[in-house]
Amino acid sequence: MKIIKGFLACCGVVIVLSFFMCGPAFAGKTLVVAVGGDIPTMKMKDSKGSLTGYEIDMIKAIASEAGFQVKFVEVPWKNLYNDLNAGKYDAVAASVSINGGKKERYGLSDPYFSTGQLLIVPKGKASGSVNGKNIAVFKLSPTADKVRRSGANLTYYTVEETDQAFKDLAKGNVDGVLCDTPVALGYSTGKHAGKFCLSKDGCILDPSLKKEDYGIVVKKGNTETLGLINAGLAAVKSKNMDDQIMDKWFKEAMTEVASSLDFGSMFASEIPSGPQNSPASPK
Repeated sequence: MKIIKGFLACCGVVIVLSFFMCGPAFAGKTLVVAVGGDIPTMKMKDSKGSLTGYEIDMIKAIASEAGFQVKFVEVPWKNLYNDLNAGKYDAVAASVSINGGKKERYGLSDPYFSTGQLLIVPKGKASGSVNGKNIAVFKLSPTADKVRRSGANLTYYTVEETDQAFKDLAKGNVDGVLCDTPVALGYSTGKHAGKFCLSKDGCILDPSLKKEDYGIVVKKGNTETLGLINAGLAAVKSKNMDDQIMDKWFKEAMTEVASSLDFGSMFASEIPSGPQNSPASPK
């Protein structure tokens, strides 16, 4: 594994060097990157109102390695892609899952994050079964389908309603919230630890369930910007900067939950997906 990783790292360096030898015009370029609403740990605001989180640090690292400046703009979820196509910004970094539909309509970077889904339930109900329960979901997914086939009723929320889904969980209007791992960790640790916890239901923790990758989105055909982002991302990975950013934002939360649940490789370098892909089905 070390040999393979070293080989890939060397390849990444070669790609980066060749890119900059061919594209010096990008030196000092500023890319405007749109981010959506807050996702715990991935994109938030600190006490001073500044953007922070895993994705913010990752974009900054990519920009630093690729030699461009970055300007973040916050955009409502519903406007992200229309405004991208209208040329209002250069890229979108908002926990976007890489899938066939997205690839047909947009340019997608190499993966910068891998994820799956976990179920959040009220504190003290970690051992309960999903059978017969009303579970909030944000999108159709292999995990959501398995929850449905395990006897649960699914209630769909849009990404804008993430916080509302957890408010409904606290009120008992739903019995659980199935969400991407970053969101799950954000709502089951720290200030939320007294309210919610992760479910131990075996159907959720099935290691065979498909994981998803996040990618940075650019307008279809914008190969220059996509190449610049991928070059920076390759450099970040070759220097293991992605592992450092991962530890900064997830190590404490992973340690907190690992003692109570057996997640296996789910909490290795790939963390289990993108609520922004959720269907806007009525509840």
